[in-house]
Amino acid sequence: MSVTPETLPRHELVGLHARVVESTDPSRVGIEGEVVRETMRTLVVDSEEPRSSDSGASGVKQVPKRGTTFEFRLTDEAAVSAKETGTASQPAGGESQTTGEGAAYVTVDGVALLSRPATRSETGVDSKWR
Repeated sequence: MSVTPETLPRHELVGLHARVVESTDPSRVGIEGEVVRETMRTLVVDSEEPRSSDSGASGVKQVPKRGTTFEFRLTDEAAVSAKETGTASQPAGGESQTTGEGAAYVTVDGVALLSRPATRSETGVDSKWR
């Protein structure tokens, strides 16, 4: 099963491009890069480019899921699929999405990702059973 905007919270996030769009800690807003590791409560993002507010610092940043809203970029067939099927602007779970040229951008509240990555992908985020 391929990653689509609707099923993103159920899939592996490692390897996806992510950006922090909102956070309870304002210094985390704007962190972006490739997700290199995921734990039950955090995403580890490898920042490719320095941020101006970081005084040139780049590298690996550990971002807590709780209190953070992430934007993930899907490319290739997931983005094409999102455009062709006319995905909703507000899918279930509170995520919103927009599509760009060759990419789909999916915004997800970090609380929806709070679980062990393997468990989340096996059972899905909307499961009553844990």
